[in-house]
Amino acid sequence: MARLRQQHPQNYSSSSNINTEFEALVRYLNSAELGNKTIAELMKTLFDENGEFSGPIEMRRDNEGGIQYRVGEFEREDQGWETLARLDEIRGEPGQDFGEIGAPIIYGRVDITATAGQTEFEYAFDDVNDELLVYVDGVLQSPGSSFDYVVDPTIGSAGGVRFNSGLSSGETVSIYKIRATAVTGFKRSDIVTVDTQAVFPFEFDENTRLQVYKNGILQREGGTNDYTVQPFNNTVTLNSAIPAGNLVTIITVENTSVRAVTGMMFEENYVYPDTGLIRYDKLQIADGEVPQSKVANLSQDVSEKAKLTVSTTTPVSPVTGDLWHDVSQSPNQIKFYDGAQWLRTSPESSLPTFTSTQAGQYVKVNGTGTALEYGGIDLSSTIPITQKGAASGVASLDSKGRLPTSQLPTVLASDSYYKKVATPSAEYYVTKRVYRQKIRIEGLALQTTSGTCNVQVAVAGTGYGSSYSVSSTPNEFVLGTPIEIDSSTSSRGIGFIVSNISSASELEVTMAVSIIAE
Repeated sequence: MARLRQQHPQNYSSSSNINTEFEALVRYLNSAELGNKTIAELMKTLFDENGEFSGPIEMRRDNEGGIQYRVGEFEREDQGWETLARLDEIRGEPGQDFGEIGAPIIYGRVDITATAGQTEFEYAFDDVNDELLVYVDGVLQSPGSSFDYVVDPTIGSAGGVRFNSGLSSGETVSIYKIRATAVTGFKRSDIVTVDTQAVFPFEFDENTRLQVYKNGILQREGGTNDYTVQPFNNTVTLNSAIPAGNLVTIITVENTSVRAVTGMMFEENYVYPDTGLIRYDKLQIADGEVPQSKVANLSQDVSEKAKLTVSTTTPVSPVTGDLWHDVSQSPNQIKFYDGAQWLRTSPESSLPTFTSTQAGQYVKVNGTGTALEYGGIDLSSTIPITQKGAASGVASLDSKGRLPTSQLPTVLASDSYYKKVATPSAEYYVTKRVYRQKIRIEGLALQTTSGTCNVQVAVAGTGYGSSYSVSSTPNEFVLGTPIEIDSSTSSRGIGFIVSNISSASELEVTMAVSIIAE
């Protein structure tokens, strides 16, 4: 607080001196206010209640701005950011080295078994950056049209190797990639001796590791083995000179110096902007290289699945829930292990085998009830359902096992009900009482000895149909509308009602009746 000075130290004898000192203090405090906030409010923003710094400072990596920071509270996400370093500054200038890594160069081995006379073998590689090592049954082959093979990027979909002569069936072709750009001074030299020779020139230094082959056979380094190296004069010397016509191959396989890595891969071409993790499509992962434990839930899912074994023999050490496709039986059977024994999943559904001679047959249980078999259905003693209730067929039965009325003859029997009244009066006369019958009155015959009257058919005292005139002249006729009477459940009196009597005597009434059901 060097800017706050006392004007009258030890001299407050007057109110003007005191006023001057207080005015200076107030001005100092006012000058410390920012944004209408007191010193206490500003300090509270930067420190917690324990006096620990907790200022609102944020940092982020922006794809365009680089590494940025901001201090304070803001209404919008894009406010207040200041750039600490641009991305190109972090990555470095083109060609600037930020670190070094080792440089393994041999990778991507494949082994292919040749067929008789086969010459072409597909193998994906980078025609610009990759060179190949090719072996047949472990013997290194030499590239070139006058040697063993040529490399052709047009073979198949991604390139491959074409041998100058066909291989024998069963020979194993092994191919490696060599990324020449990943090792300092990678070289390969194939030398055919034209005379007896022991020393072979090859440019390298003390950091270089070599492989030396004689006629494709790998040699061992060392004075007591096959060859020695002399990097100071760039030569490889075989311990035993070899005659003309032999092939010596020298390859740089490792350089113990390190390879420079330019820049750090922060661009979105290499990493995901939201997480900073390396993009998956920038990783080279061989088949089977990722362990199950690194794949989400794979180990658990696999352990929870039932194991299915296809074999002719009982699986060894099964656990509850395992499945067995038993191919020793015909037809094959699916079984499951219940913890103690193997059980068929559906024993009753095991169908016997069949041939074309069993076409149209049905599966049925055999005579002993122990298995299924094929056979025809014997319908010789059955009646087709279409013949029930049909003409020239058989009758059907109702729910009580009786013939339905619709299948009975229309008329079971015929009868005549006769009644004679000596001196008729105007009243109801019963000709006959019927019970548990269904009848139909179809005709009448009426006559008096003298006089006239009218007659109407009546059932239980109630008239039905028309009234007919009766005289001494016989009147016989068929009813236009027959009168049906059902006395199946209770008896009914069948008779007639006489009316309009005029000196009638000896009235005779005859009813023609058909019994249509009992």
